Amino acid sequence: MKKYPILSYYPWLDFFYKKIISQFLNKKNYKAYIFCSLYGLGTNILIFSLIKWIFCINKKKIYSCLKCKNCILIEKNIHPDVHIIQDNNKKVSISIELIRNITDIISKSSYRDVGKVIWFTNASKLNVSSSNAILKILEEPCNNTWFFIQCKNKTDLLPTIYSRCQFWYIWPPNEKIGILWLKKKIKNYKFFKKDSIKTALRICNNAPIYAYKLLNNVIWEKRSILYNILVSSLEKDIMNLLSILNNKNILLYLNWIYLILLDVIKMHLNIDKKFFYNLDQIYFIHKISNLILEDKILLMIKKILFFSNILIKINTINHELVLINLLFSLEKIYKYNK
Repeated sequence: MKKYPILSYYPWLDFFYKKIISQFLNKKNYKAYIFCSLYGLGTNILIFSLIKWIFCINKKKIYSCLKCKNCILIEKNIHPDVHIIQDNNKKVSISIELIRNITDIISKSSYRDVGKVIWFTNASKLNVSSSNAILKILEEPCNNTWFFIQCKNKTDLLPTIYSRCQFWYIWPPNEKIGILWLKKKIKNYKFFKKDSIKTALRICNNAPIYAYKLLNNVIWEKRSILYNILVSSLEKDIMNLLSILNNKNILLYLNWIYLILLDVIKMHLNIDKKFFYNLDQIYFIHKISNLILEDKILLMIKKILFFSNILIKINTINHELVLINLLFSLEKIYKYNK
C-alpha cells in the first residue's frame, strides 16, 4: 500500500501526524486543535493530511487510501464539508458575520455523512467579536465537527479559546535533518557557495520549506549586495542604505541586518564561528566588527527591532520616513554616542 505522503515529503511532521491520529484511533481525540508554528514548516500539509484521514472511507490504521471519493475531493480542495477560512485580505480581520455563517453551516447535516471541518488558517485575523463568537461555538461543540486553528504565536488567541483546544507547537527539525532534506530537494545544491544551505536554514529559523524557497529566489543573491552596501554605508554615508531598503522586502532586509549584527556581537565575544547565522558572510562580519564596538552594536540592534515593530503594527505608515528615522538613529549611535 502506498504510504501517506506526509511521511516522505516532510519527515519532521511524521511525529505530530502519528500522535494525533493515534488519538482518533483510541477515541481520545479532541474537537478542536490549535497548531502554532513558524512559516515554512508545512503545517498546512499536516492539517490537510489529518483532514483527509478523518474523511477517508477506506482508511487503514494511520493511512488514508488516497483513492476514495472523499480523499479525491479533499485533494482537489473542493470537499463540501471542509470549510477553510483563509487570509485573503491581509488588512481585514475575520468578521463576526463570517463566524455566524459558520454556525449555520455546522448546524446542518454533512453532505457525505462523515462530519465537518472548520479550518482557520490565520488566528491573528480574529478580532475580539469573532473570537468571542468562536468561543461560544467551542463551548457547545457539535458531534462530528472538528476545528483546526493555525497561529504563529500563542498570544494570537484568547486564553479562553486556547483552554478549550488541544495545543500543538510544531517545532522545526534539527539542523542536520533540515540540511539533508534541502540537499535532496535542491538538485543543483553543489553550485551554491560553501555553507549557503546551512546559512539559509539558520536565517529562516530552521524552517526547511522557507529556506528552500529563499535559496530558489533571486532575492538570495541580493543578500550579499545588501551586506556590501551596509558596510560601505557605515564607512561613508548611512543614507546610502535607503534605496535598497525602501521596497516590499523591507522587513526581510531589516531582519538580515539584525542577524548579521548579532553575528558581529558573537565575533566581539570570540564565540566560535560555527555558531554564527551568516556562515557565508564572515568577511562582512569581520569588517563591521572592526568598524563598530560591541556596546554600540547592541544599541543599533534595539533600534532596528523598534522600527521593525512599527512597520509591522502600522500598515499605513510611510515606510520611507520610518527608514530615514531609523538610519539617522543608527548613525547617531555609531558615530556620536560615547
